[in-house]
Amino acid sequence: MNSKTQGNAVFQGIGWVVGIASLLLLISAGLELFVQHTLGHSSVGTVILALFLAFWSYVLGLGILLFFSVWWLLRWRSRRIQRAVMREYPSAEPSRRPIENPVLADPQFLGRRSHWKL
Repeated sequence: MNSKTQGNAVFQGIGWVVGIASLLLLISAGLELFVQHTLGHSSVGTVILALFLAFWSYVLGLGILLFFSVWWLLRWRSRRIQRAVMREYPSAEPSRRPIENPVLADPQFLGRRSHWKL
């Protein structure tokens, strides 16, 4: 999947989450308005049920928005750090460190060399 298609999928997913949370908040507001307009005309049970549903719809909508906002922020930060690390340590390039010769670092070789200098 290329980055443009993946980006579209991410935005569609965010759109679904925001849409569902917004719908829950609108349901909450609608139930609240229903209670305000029918307060004197409806039974107490209907008013309490509408207020109960409005409260939990509001809590659920805000909870979804908060959860996915934090999740998206952490995911964005993780990807940003991952890209910075990949730029710092590219895996495809050869190392620029000089090649160490293990024979030169061998203490026996160094000992022989010191004898040759005498």
